[in-house]
Amino acid sequence: MGCSSASKDRAAGTTLSVYMSLPHEGVSARTAGDVAAGARLALADASAHAGGKHVRLVQLDSSKPGAVTWDPSLVEKNAKQAVDDPTAIAYIGELDSGASAISVPVTNDRQILQVSPDDGLTSLTRDEPGAALLTGPARYYPSGKRTFLRLVPTDYAQAATLVGWARARGAKRIALVQDERLFGRALAEQARFAALRLHVLATDGAEAHDDPTTYPALAEKLAQQRPDAVIYTGLGDSHSGALLAAIRRELPGVPLYGGSALATASPPPAALPPIAVVKPALALSAYGPRARRLVARIARERGGPVGPEALYGYEAMRIVLEAIAEARPDAGDRAAVARAALTPRTRESVLGRYRISAAGDVSTTRFGGYRRTGARLAWEGVRAVPGAAMTRP
Repeated sequence: MGCSSASKDRAAGTTLSVYMSLPHEGVSARTAGDVAAGARLALADASAHAGGKHVRLVQLDSSKPGAVTWDPSLVEKNAKQAVDDPTAIAYIGELDSGASAISVPVTNDRQILQVSPDDGLTSLTRDEPGAALLTGPARYYPSGKRTFLRLVPTDYAQAATLVGWARARGAKRIALVQDERLFGRALAEQARFAALRLHVLATDGAEAHDDPTTYPALAEKLAQQRPDAVIYTGLGDSHSGALLAAIRRELPGVPLYGGSALATASPPPAALPPIAVVKPALALSAYGPRARRLVARIARERGGPVGPEALYGYEAMRIVLEAIAEARPDAGDRAAVARAALTPRTRESVLGRYRISAAGDVSTTRFGGYRRTGARLAWEGVRAVPGAAMTRP
């Protein structure tokens, strides 16, 4: 169903639709389930109403059956389904880094608010440190106005946090290992730039392919560079365990670090050696009483454990509902809803206190630090972005 010119900037009718695009398959599926549960609870807590309108949630799958991660064609399809719905007012997604680069231009063209619970792709909101000109945010916003908001720090902040953690533990030389996916490559490049800012030497590093027979040679090459730490920036897929195990054998005393994609991967990669990891979500104990009660409610309803990522789904939906209410009496005005969500302000939320910027970023500059041993994440405290890495050149 195509949109007429009259419906391009307005959601029609007394019912508004919020679309949510998350992967139901792959290493992020469990996290996606937690995020979705949080969003559903927020909508239920509001009795499915905002701004005098009934609000419905439409959940879409951004992955193919048996896939490891999100699929670009499905992300685009999901975004187009949303903009083709005359009742659509907002879009919650994407979950994994880089996926929003596909959906944001589609939703922005119709000025539909998009809130991402966990996509840190730096260039969505600001120029990527060290990247070429003309690769920044403008290309994602054909309407000329910002309509995208994320709830996590940028991937550059994550990369700097990983380098800073390794440096704080005495590393002066780090080796970067990436996979072939956008997230791994981008995070590795940003870690290299952060290392420059933090006066840590980043060696040549390596890119791992989906061929475990090549991992011993890759690990041997890394060992020849004599790093004090190895940072892996790729996914926690079925090959990453074998890759990191090979590196551990060649570098038995060298600390291993991993990014959020490895921290949240479920099921855990087989043969994964113990590794320090970061992710935006803290341990549940680090949040306030309201957040802990909320996660407990979801766990009771689902009959099983729920991760703190559910809080990000809850907050994403709260932002949408409050923006709709703020746009009242014209809650169906898509541009007005997007403007309301991106109006700079400080929010008191289940995630704690943070500030929203007009660019679509949040003021949060901390990550949860963990030690991953198999499926177990042992909390090691908050890891902050080193100030020196964030200073503009």
